[in-house]
Amino acid sequence: MAHHLSLGLAAILSISPGLAPIALAQGSRTVVSGLEENQGLIRQCRQLNQTAQVFDNTSLGPATNRLGTLAAGTRVSLTGVVVQGRAQIFLPGNFNGLSPSQPVAWVSAGFLTACGGTPPPSGKACFRVNLPLQVRDTPSTSGGIIANYNVGDTAYASTNPPTRRTPGDGHTWVQVTIFNDMRGWIAETSANGQVQNINAVPCP
Repeated sequence: MAHHLSLGLAAILSISPGLAPIALAQGSRTVVSGLEENQGLIRQCRQLNQTAQVFDNTSLGPATNRLGTLAAGTRVSLTGVVVQGRAQIFLPGNFNGLSPSQPVAWVSAGFLTACGGTPPPSGKACFRVNLPLQVRDTPSTSGGIIANYNVGDTAYASTNPPTRRTPGDGHTWVQVTIFNDMRGWIAETSANGQVQNINAVPCP
């Protein structure tokens, strides 16, 4: 018997065809356009093991599709819909002022653990570098260059949640910690906000 998915229409339309779904648990499942509904996961509690950004699409980017950030230890409920290591969750009430028409978001499944009695410590926040990046001493393209990141490097945010600045040059800047606890700034997005230079990942 066919099952009908209950999820935001925007989330369905954002899926690229051909994605192979990954199940997070056993149960009755339905696959639609790369999405997989696992009925055994619906409304199950999960807890964030670190601060994580949530998005309105399964690509988890670009920055213009970011709905906000959930702190480490936040508890959420699963919708039961997953795709390639990403999970759809119900957002907390009045999250970032969103209307009830956008009650769900997507997050990396690697940031979710089973709900426990005590929220985990905030720990560190980390990013994977997608493009060669310069670390500057101020959140500006005119800031002095103090270090560089290569593609695939892990950048450690100076705080958790990460400290961000949007000075008006079109970039969103994140403060990072480099050698000897020195701090600097890297551009999280391109000048037009369309390219995601870094993505949140679990810390090594």
